[in-house]
Amino acid sequence: MTQNILCADRSERGKLRFTGEQRGWFLHQMLTQAYEDMGAGEARDAALITVHGRMQAYVEVVATNDSMLMHFERELADTLPEALRRYVFATRVTIDDVSSEYGLVLVAGEGWHELAGGLEGGLQHATASLGIPAGYVWIPSDTVDDTIGSLEEAGARVATEEELEAIRISNGVPRWGRDMDTKTFPQEAGIDSRAVHYDKGCYLGQEAMAKIHFRGKVNRRLALLQPDSPVSPGAVITLADQKVGTITSSSEGVALALVRHSVEPGTVVEAGGISATVAS
Repeated sequence: MTQNILCADRSERGKLRFTGEQRGWFLHQMLTQAYEDMGAGEARDAALITVHGRMQAYVEVVATNDSMLMHFERELADTLPEALRRYVFATRVTIDDVSSEYGLVLVAGEGWHELAGGLEGGLQHATASLGIPAGYVWIPSDTVDDTIGSLEEAGARVATEEELEAIRISNGVPRWGRDMDTKTFPQEAGIDSRAVHYDKGCYLGQEAMAKIHFRGKVNRRLALLQPDSPVSPGAVITLADQKVGTITSSSEGVALALVRHSVEPGTVVEAGGISATVAS
């Protein structure tokens, strides 16, 4: 049903284009996901991690016939491109910043693919960033307004970032700069099921990932909370007067938090002095 489909301009996200015959191999060596076997139009999430396993970035990558396109939160625009270029050495890959060249439109809801497919041009790929069926459309930056207009004419509704955040948070999906940062292990944010390939060959930080994976747990985990009243990101979570976590994202009636692994669903905690139930 098109009346239930949302769209939004996400062109502020950073964007890189990887070309050259070793582009897939390079990303395969750098990121936590596998990239050498990708076909055109396929997309995969991944993290860039340190040798100790902590995250440096979270990205989405889609393959085309002759390149790979990556997008990420704008907070990473000043650091991620250079972090990747430092490892190029003699690899036959070229990395271009195409942030101003391309626009990104998010389309969300059942049937998003069919609606976006009616657009003229544009590369589409699915995204798990909201926890509901959704996708991104890559288009020339000067056609974003026209694209949004076409989606509205087809029955989509332009959503605010507040609406999109409410959907994301209620579905327990972490976002870079909110629920995961340079202090976070992928397993803590719960992204390893879709963004970490445990069976591929060597990559930056693989040893740390393997140790955590085979150990079976991390000290913290991302949890969904249901507070009795609104809470603010950064609020300290306590249980029996002991700190057990911190609120990372918040919306109306729901919040995400990094809590100690031992805090079970159903536990009632205090978040900045407000009672909250750990839902998951």
